[in-house]
Amino acid sequence: MLKRTFVHLPGVGLKTEAHFWRSGLTTWEDFLAAGLISGLGPARVDCLKDLVRESLNHLDEARYFASRLPGPEQWRLFRHFQGRAAYLDIETHGSDWPTLQVTVVGLFDGVTLKQFVHGYNLEEFPETLADLDLLVTFNGTQFDLPVLKAYFPGLRLPPIHLDLRFILARLGFKGGLKKIEPKFGVHRPPEVAGMDGYHAVLLWERHLRGDLAALDLLLEYNREDVANLEMLMERAFGLCREAVLAGRPGKM
Repeated sequence: MLKRTFVHLPGVGLKTEAHFWRSGLTTWEDFLAAGLISGLGPARVDCLKDLVRESLNHLDEARYFASRLPGPEQWRLFRHFQGRAAYLDIETHGSDWPTLQVTVVGLFDGVTLKQFVHGYNLEEFPETLADLDLLVTFNGTQFDLPVLKAYFPGLRLPPIHLDLRFILARLGFKGGLKKIEPKFGVHRPPEVAGMDGYHAVLLWERHLRGDLAALDLLLEYNREDVANLEMLMERAFGLCREAVLAGRPGKM
């Protein structure tokens, strides 16, 4: 999808991009091979071609596209940078926003799940972000990332952040993660079904009082939160791509 994208170019919006596609210019290579382009003067075509060449030169630089692609269209970066992506969810304790106590951070790269727990290995979490280009969260814009940045001063986040809460809302799936999951056929194991963030807080408090089983259950709850994001992101990417290529961006 990235090499079909033109809306990162200055002055090119969704309508102009759709016009390119209808004209047979469906990839950057098509655009560079074109002579005259309907609706554009020669100077404008030359300028855009220079920028397309620049895009090809920066094809594997996530920060380049993150700084140029409009926020609502950054889902297009998912497939290209999926090999350096991870899915993130945190659990917290306290009420002093945003300086909450981070109790658990779950990070799943599509193969390996890592969980960082306060009092055990939480301080190791920041270094695991160094090799990532892309983070996927659910409501991370308003919760996970502000909390993490307050908890770890100077934390360097990957350049691309895809927040499924807003991507799915544009597709018509609104509400919390647990409400949306069943619509995609996701059903949690009985031991954590029906749990929410409040239950996670109670489990942490039980853990602090010496309940050994409470931490295991909290980690299972966090594991479900994180692992389910991968499937939801895959489905959301497919639906977004389908809508845009069919000329229905307003239905996203």
